Amino acid sequence: MVKTFRRTGAAVLASAAGSAMLLTGCSTESDSEPTSRGAATRSVTADPVGAASSPGIVVSRDADREITEGAADNFTGTVSIQPQYRGDDNAERISDVRFEPGARTAWHTHPAGQRLIVTEGTGWVQEWGKKRITVREGDVVWFAPGVKHWHGATVGSAMAHLAVTYAVDGATADWMEHVNDDQYLGRKQGGRA
Repeated sequence: MVKTFRRTGAAVLASAAGSAMLLTGCSTESDSEPTSRGAATRSVTADPVGAASSPGIVVSRDADREITEGAADNFTGTVSIQPQYRGDDNAERISDVRFEPGARTAWHTHPAGQRLIVTEGTGWVQEWGKKRITVREGDVVWFAPGVKHWHGATVGSAMAHLAVTYAVDGATADWMEHVNDDQYLGRKQGGRA
């Protein structure tokens, strides 16, 4: 049986309890122009926390954050990415990444590491040269800086996670070759025959 799920902003945010950092530095809404939902809105760019002109509360609406398809150079299968928060060039970035069954990243590293918070489904993560690991909703994964790895859904289940990355000189990842089917299915560990 293949498990799929529907994107719900509430589920993503609820699974990342204490994630006030997700809202810092995003746009605010007030009453200026109407939207398709009938509410009136005005977008304002917020300054980082601690800035003198920073508003006390900043809300980033789910509908205002564009969902994009994962680039074919960096992913295999159907993957959608929705940024949740992006700081300046050398700050953390958080995205909601959703993998349909069988979808996965290419091998890659992160210059300052990456944290995944699995919010739905079941997936696999693997470090180059090691066995893959099964992760489930509620698990939190840390990839140290420079560790070559991949992550994605299992064959029979979709998987979603919040990806927290940290930029160095504006870059968050170094993308490499695709994970082949033998590596993905655990028949061959990354870097080994």
